Amino acid sequence: MFTMMLPVMWQYVGFYFVILITGLNNISDELYEAARIDGATTMQKVRYISLPLLHNVICTCSILAVTGALKVFDLPWTMFPKGMPLKSTFLTGTYMYYHTMETKNVDYASALAVMIVLLGIVLSKAVNMIFREKDY
Repeated sequence: MFTMMLPVMWQYVGFYFVILITGLNNISDELYEAARIDGATTMQKVRYISLPLLHNVICTCSILAVTGALKVFDLPWTMFPKGMPLKSTFLTGTYMYYHTMETKNVDYASALAVMIVLLGIVLSKAVNMIFREKDY
């Protein structure tokens, strides 16, 4: 599983990095300057300025990562024979494709596709609930 996860993570790390850098560039330098004048350390600036102001950006990246993980297909399919290093190891996309093309069970594969979409919606809602703004 690690052999499949590493290239997929490497493929998308640049995309999320660009999103996070854009979010960091939108934070005013005046906030960091005021924190420096007040004597804040670098870690305090990260904890009390950067992370709270990047909350929505981190939430967006998390949702994109969770839903993207459900639709990974191309790298595992090309790296391993029929997308699986072991018969018991399938990803959602490769499992659906296997049942569509190999077993010709299109009804089951269609049901899997609907379940993948529903799972994506549920996981997106769960990430939104985890990253929900808290009122203090």
